[in-house]
Amino acid sequence: MQESEALKLLNIPRSTLKEWSKPEHAKHKLYLLIKHTDAKRALQAITQSIPTPILTLLNRNIKETEQFKNDEIFKLFSKKSYAKLSPRERVAFAKLVRELDDDETLAQLFSHKVTTQKAFLHLFHGSPFAKLDAFSSFEARLTQELSHV
Repeated sequence: MQESEALKLLNIPRSTLKEWSKPEHAKHKLYLLIKHTDAKRALQAITQSIPTPILTLLNRNIKETEQFKNDEIFKLFSKKSYAKLSPRERVAFAKLVRELDDDETLAQLFSHKVTTQKAFLHLFHGSPFAKLDAFSSFEARLTQELSHV
């Protein structure tokens, strides 16, 4: 990536990037990563978003000021365990599990790289939903799909 592209994309001053370019600087490795990353790929990673149907599902019947945002959902799925989810993240996860009734919407979570099937299943197993008979078919579907991957 060109220096000018990095400055624009990351919204940092030129002097900061110059400082990082010095081999003795603590963030020199970050500078090298930025320099050797393709600008198009970096833009995709930074602007990654949750598919609209999933955000619509999550934000249904919620006041606009309290609606879930892209970064909150990515943060939710970055957690390794259901126990580490905040109360708000647990609400979002519960809504997804209860309302993801078609495989297409669920597949969008995986195809848009919001999370992986394995990570989703791991969170699911740690949740109270895993113990309910009503969700056994949901779990079986996920497990079956995972075994075919």
